[in-house]
Amino acid sequence: MLWGLVAFLVAKMLIPVYFRGSSYYLHTRLHGVQFKRSLQTTNKTIAIMRASQWMEALVKIDLSGIRRYEIDLQKGVLKSDGEDDHRRMLEALALLKGSGHVPPVASLKEELPARSSGLTLMELLDKFLLLKKLKPATVVAMKNTAKEFSTFQAGKCYISDIMVSDITRYQEHLAVKKNVPRTIDGKVGYVKTLLNFGIKQGYLSGKNPADNMALLTKKQKLSGGYATFELPEVKRIFSSDYFKEQKENDPDYYWVLLLGVLSGCRISELTSLHVDQFQITGEGSNFIIIRDSKTMAGKREVPLPEYFFQHGFDKFLETKSDSVFKYAPREGKGSGNAVGKKFARHLELLKITREKLVFHSLRKFVNDFFMKNGVEYEPRCQVIGHEIESVNVATYSKKYSADELASLILPVQNKILMATEILKTKFE
Repeated sequence: MLWGLVAFLVAKMLIPVYFRGSSYYLHTRLHGVQFKRSLQTTNKTIAIMRASQWMEALVKIDLSGIRRYEIDLQKGVLKSDGEDDHRRMLEALALLKGSGHVPPVASLKEELPARSSGLTLMELLDKFLLLKKLKPATVVAMKNTAKEFSTFQAGKCYISDIMVSDITRYQEHLAVKKNVPRTIDGKVGYVKTLLNFGIKQGYLSGKNPADNMALLTKKQKLSGGYATFELPEVKRIFSSDYFKEQKENDPDYYWVLLLGVLSGCRISELTSLHVDQFQITGEGSNFIIIRDSKTMAGKREVPLPEYFFQHGFDKFLETKSDSVFKYAPREGKGSGNAVGKKFARHLELLKITREKLVFHSLRKFVNDFFMKNGVEYEPRCQVIGHEIESVNVATYSKKYSADELASLILPVQNKILMATEILKTKFE
């Protein structure tokens, strides 16, 4: 009866057989336990036949205690992970022999105990972090993802065992846990990065199973990101009594917010500023020098209008000796977490409730405002810190000096000050 059921599954092509590297694999989950074994063949028909023999034997035994035993019928090698695993492996072998569907087995050499070869995903992560310099928040995110993926794989997750089907099931697992596609792509992206590193360093061979597994297209990512503030919303934020009160009640928040709408800098770039990053050129142009950013283009000089300092920031800066703002970095959150949370409460107070409006939306507003007010593509990219995608422009255009940028940017920044009613008139 059981063999008839297995034959029916084979006929319907439901046996979970996948090709990876140089062999087909049986990859399934029984009684909540993941089961993956090489079928030692490149012929799909033979692979399905061998997989059906495994399936028939496996459903007869309790898999709850099985861990990582291996049976190589072609080479006559048995491998197990501990005494209990060794016993279960022999039970499975006896059942396979009794089924009458096992090809002749070579003289068996038992290895006890043994383990899969190569690195686990967590061990690969340690090597990756040893050689790569990453922001603390990125390190935390990668560690959490590697641990989550390894736990999902039910035990030690050897990188040589990871298959495309594992990535697919992980995506489905994350979706069931209510992760949105953007989050799922981000986590799979971390796994992909680690496996690419493993291939490059020689710890893994073959194709990366996480390649081409993104759920969102580039266009969908761009359209599905944070929203951009509209000018009336920006006016409401900066002309509100709540914002004006923060100049005395919480000056750190006040100045970070005002810097954000003038410079278009990322929240982490602003909250981590030091006194020596505020500089002035020989010709008198004020600017911030951003030394640490997520991209090379992010390392840049950003002009600031003179009125910003006259408005009170110069006195605020005089009280500082090193870090300009009070926001200390939090592990996995960066230094801008507190500002982001207070800004969310600020928007809620003003009943600005459009979806996907966050502090980063100010950066998108600034870029859009610059474009609509005649700031050309190249200087705009340089100030905002965007990569220039045009090969012709990136290769042949020159980098603007801080003074040249100031001449192009300051008039537009003053328009922002007037639009937000920080600067009442251009003659103030």
